[in-house]
Amino acid sequence: MTPIDNDILSFYAQSSEDSRLKTGLGPLEFYRNKLLITRYLTRQNMDVADVGGGTGHYAAWLSGLGHNVVLIDPVSKHITLAQKRVKKKDGGYTCQLAEARNLPIADHTKDLVILHGPLYHLQHRADRIKALQEARRIVKPSGVVIGFAISHAASTFAALQAGLIHNDEVFDMCIEELRTGKHHPTTSIIGMMPKAFFHHPVSFEEEFTEAGFVINELLAVEGIGWLSGSFFSDWADPKKRERLLELIEFTQADRNLLSLSPHIMLAARPGLECGSF
Repeated sequence: MTPIDNDILSFYAQSSEDSRLKTGLGPLEFYRNKLLITRYLTRQNMDVADVGGGTGHYAAWLSGLGHNVVLIDPVSKHITLAQKRVKKKDGGYTCQLAEARNLPIADHTKDLVILHGPLYHLQHRADRIKALQEARRIVKPSGVVIGFAISHAASTFAALQAGLIHNDEVFDMCIEELRTGKHHPTTSIIGMMPKAFFHHPVSFEEEFTEAGFVINELLAVEGIGWLSGSFFSDWADPKKRERLLELIEFTQADRNLLSLSPHIMLAARPGLECGSF
């Protein structure tokens, strides 16, 4: 397996990725990600690779819909938890400890490839391109690759909302992310994501294009709904939640608003030269 950064392994050893989608903005992210992925579930029994699939939340959902899913993750703790989750499901999915730049999957065998963490945990562009090329290698010529990225402005908006922008270390971190996309965590906040790369929408598209893809669409995940000053009470109210979701869907493709979303999603198809690898 291609080695991954020790800081990433240490981060996930100490954090609870399994519960992340249940707290904070996690429920909105999970709901929207499933909605966006569903746009590409075009038939029954699709062959899906969930790369960077963590502890299996998406793999369990997809396999529950009847799709054939393999979950790939480089963190052994995640694989152990994902395997425990699959035992509770009928049918289920398979798990493999592996890394996005070196996938143990045959060429052109997947209808859908989903890239969750790899495109922000790989800080160097060459590594991200390699991960995208691997996704392109395993996807069928008629298939789709879906990638998720963190917005280059995500930390800045979070720091503004939390009143942390006047912390000098946090401010410097945000400026670097806005300028270069490179995220280096500050020591003043415990539990922050290790070094990563946060995309501008344009750079996200450029990397997919460089890897040989034809872009279908670029959409916001959480969109602007999370900016509501009463987001958490709104989300707990079914009627208000529906209004927020309606607003997010209405604005999800607005390129002028994409950077306001903590996460963005890009869907693409392999170019005609897919078989050249």
